Amino acid sequence: MSISDPRTVVVVGGGITGLAAAFEAATRGARVTVLEAGGRFGGNIWTPEFEGRPVDAAADMFLARVPWALDLVTELGLTDELVSPAANAAWIWARGRARRLPQGLVLGVPTSIPAVARSGILGPLALARAGLDLVRPRYPRRNADDIAVGELIRHRFGRAVNGYLVDPLLGGINAGHTDTLSLAAAVPQLVDGLTGHRSVLVGLRSHLATNPPDPSRPVFHSFRGGMGRLVEALVERLESMGVELVANTPVATLSEVASSADGVVVALPAHAAAALVRTSAPRAADLLATIDAASVAVVLADYDADAVPMHLDGSGLLVPSPEGRRISAVSWASSKWPTIARDGRATFRISVGRDGDDLATKLDDERLLAIVGSELRSLMGIVAEPLATRVLRWPRAFPQYRPGHLRLVDTIERTLMDEARHVRVAGASYRGLGIPACIRQGRDAAASLLAS
Repeated sequence: MSISDPRTVVVVGGGITGLAAAFEAATRGARVTVLEAGGRFGGNIWTPEFEGRPVDAAADMFLARVPWALDLVTELGLTDELVSPAANAAWIWARGRARRLPQGLVLGVPTSIPAVARSGILGPLALARAGLDLVRPRYPRRNADDIAVGELIRHRFGRAVNGYLVDPLLGGINAGHTDTLSLAAAVPQLVDGLTGHRSVLVGLRSHLATNPPDPSRPVFHSFRGGMGRLVEALVERLESMGVELVANTPVATLSEVASSADGVVVALPAHAAAALVRTSAPRAADLLATIDAASVAVVLADYDADAVPMHLDGSGLLVPSPEGRRISAVSWASSKWPTIARDGRATFRISVGRDGDDLATKLDDERLLAIVGSELRSLMGIVAEPLATRVLRWPRAFPQYRPGHLRLVDTIERTLMDEARHVRVAGASYRGLGIPACIRQGRDAAASLLAS
């Protein structure tokens, strides 16, 4: 495959990363083909119909305080369709009941011990231990190596803060555990707290003081018809630009597209990318195969609103790992997104499973729904049967960023350049799994190919 004149680009994978790569390449004048193994485009962005309403089956919003998704939204002319959550406050199950998360958390990490105390999430001893962050010696970081988030949080604040504040938020985003989650890859904000100050709490306060969020701007956005609207608009734009979008077309090896492309963007999960590049880039494939991924299930459920004894004042309920539940979170979708609310009904999106616990993707629907129903009874007091349910499974959908992940990705990219210079990998497995990060990676990969 020649890269002397990289005007023809094939993108393997039609998720948001691949579509963003195609958009960037087409904008730069390339002839582009997108090959998607499944029957639809969008990957983990999918808004199916549930009881006559569009309800997101996976990602239901994107971060608004970074530019990459908003830039694309503007280019697609979708700004007027943006909506933000009507309810932002979250609740957490702690010490026997649901408690509102305190203000001032940065992905679960406290910036105010008194605020945590008022929430009732931690007991007196745990609060006293958390306050030691202010006086403990600087964390003995080993040769500037990347470490697990949980290792740092337990050292500074104690086990309770890690288990009941940081892990439910940060671990929930990644469907993983802070004890195996890379600090540098998942929470670069905390690196300032680690290297710039003795106290992480003081370091975060300093970071927020010098980088204050704009309270007038939303933290998150979605669309009136759900996140699937972004995929729909992007597909329409790509088709208008002459991009060839081909569904139901799995690609087994790079050689299958070598004759028709000057460059290839592999926008697949790492395990699938490893299989694809194996014959052309065996060393890169071995490295790609070391990136793990967690499997989860999402249950959409409608209940009679009168049968829900809890006041749904917030975006949802988080369930910490130490509680030993299968449910990791219950998103109160009809409170969070009034556009899908229906009179007399409460609509939930229930997340089940995390890294190391893939039972949810192996059980049949009947058994999974029985577990969910039992846990909702104890967590939210719901004894009634749901009016409607739908089970959606996401096998190996959440990449796990182990300590040293960014160094691994650097090595993968260098190795791939040595073995197959015409190939780029991009997506949630590498440098951020949020929608904005995936869009950035896809566009950067296409730009890199066309600039080489």
